[in-house]
Amino acid sequence: MHLESAAKDDLWYLEGCIDTDGVPRRVSLVTSPFRIGRRADLELCLPFSNISGTHAEIVLRRDGPWIADCNSRNGTFVNRARIEAPTRLNPGDLIHLTRNEFVVGRRAGMRDADDVTSITDVGMATLMRPGMAALPALRELLLQGAVTPHYQPIVALDESDARMFEVLGRGAHPALPTAPYELFGIAAQARCEAELSRVFRRAGIDNAAALPKPTTLFINTHPAELLGDGVATLVATLAELRAQQPRIELVFEVHEGVVIHRAHMAELRTLLRDLGIGLAYDDFGAGQARLLELVDVPPDFLKFDIAMVRNIHVASPAKQMLLHTLVRMACDLGITCLAEGIEQQAEWETCQQMGFRYAQGYLFGRPAPAAAWDDGRSTQPELPA
Repeated sequence: MHLESAAKDDLWYLEGCIDTDGVPRRVSLVTSPFRIGRRADLELCLPFSNISGTHAEIVLRRDGPWIADCNSRNGTFVNRARIEAPTRLNPGDLIHLTRNEFVVGRRAGMRDADDVTSITDVGMATLMRPGMAALPALRELLLQGAVTPHYQPIVALDESDARMFEVLGRGAHPALPTAPYELFGIAAQARCEAELSRVFRRAGIDNAAALPKPTTLFINTHPAELLGDGVATLVATLAELRAQQPRIELVFEVHEGVVIHRAHMAELRTLLRDLGIGLAYDDFGAGQARLLELVDVPPDFLKFDIAMVRNIHVASPAKQMLLHTLVRMACDLGITCLAEGIEQQAEWETCQQMGFRYAQGYLFGRPAPAAAWDDGRSTQPELPA
């Protein structure tokens, strides 16, 4: 198809695993629309049971490719956020179709080049991503637990002392990047994101002894841990961590975009409560606010995304009313509300007035190793106003 609306000289492509062999391949976007799904007649057929017949569609426009979900069963995610409307793609963006990950790429001036690969001959064009060379080092990181846990304080809105922290982390292997999103990008190529997530979580709990007491830790998960048989492994590892650290209060964070099957979430919540672990829905409001899940499977904590609270003190009355209504509704359901991304005193004060009980953000401290905290207060330099 002639792409009159697309940039004529640029070749856009996806890189990822398109077959059960686990080998990453490059697929050029040579037609528009470019449809992805389980059906054999689509431009990109993914033979996986968790992929819908027609899962997603990419349209090439003058300003680049745009992706839209085709009412798929499990959703389409861009940079780990579920999309609800056509979304523009940029080089380096991550596309997730359930567990299938693709990286968006662009090569300028290559549309008419000889190495353009169509879907019909992709099997002969196995192109390894640069990150594939890092897989042996990643395996060492996983075996050695070579990560450095960081902790960001979560404070009560009526006091500044931190007794709650979210566990974050950085890579600590000399041959690998330190940023977690880069590490997870490499791990996706070997489909070991769940294992990397467990390493970060274990290190965060094992190194929490230096934090102020008593301590509550908010621990993260990767969406891969909540798919299929991964839930059983997840619960088993959480039970092991709970047995090793019985005195640390734990709250398990689940990204809003993963909260799609209420029956599964209800089962997970029951398993967590049996272990004495709380449940938090993270990044609420970043995508579609899942109100039915709040009613049917209410979490202990609801973390409102930074996009909801940033500059809320100067936001329009309509946005302030929306946020206030959501907070009041959650509180009426017995859910504790937490505002993420607080950077200004005025944001903090407005959130207090709206009924938030807890907050997190650079106003209270950046993520730092446990040793940087002294009775809840960071020894980091003061942040600029």
